[in-house]
Amino acid sequence: MNRTQYRKARRSIRDNGRFALRWLDAQTRAAMEHLLFNIQDSTDPLAERADIVRYCRANGIACNVRQTQAR
Repeated sequence: MNRTQYRKARRSIRDNGRFALRWLDAQTRAAMEHLLFNIQDSTDPLAERADIVRYCRANGIACNVRQTQAR
C-alpha cells in the first residue's frame, strides 16, 4: 500500500467509520484492520502505570510503580 492508498483508506474510515473496511480491496483492508484493531485500540501498559502513579501522587496515596500491575 502506498501513501495515496493509505490516505484514501484513512479518509474513508474517518468519514464512514469501520463500515468502510468492506469497501477496500483485500490488501488495504488487511493493513487497515491491523492498524485499527491491533495498534490503535490497545492501551500502553507503561502509560497506564504512569497514570496510576500520577493519580496516587496527586491525591497523597502511597503508591509504588512495582506494585501496579499491567493487564
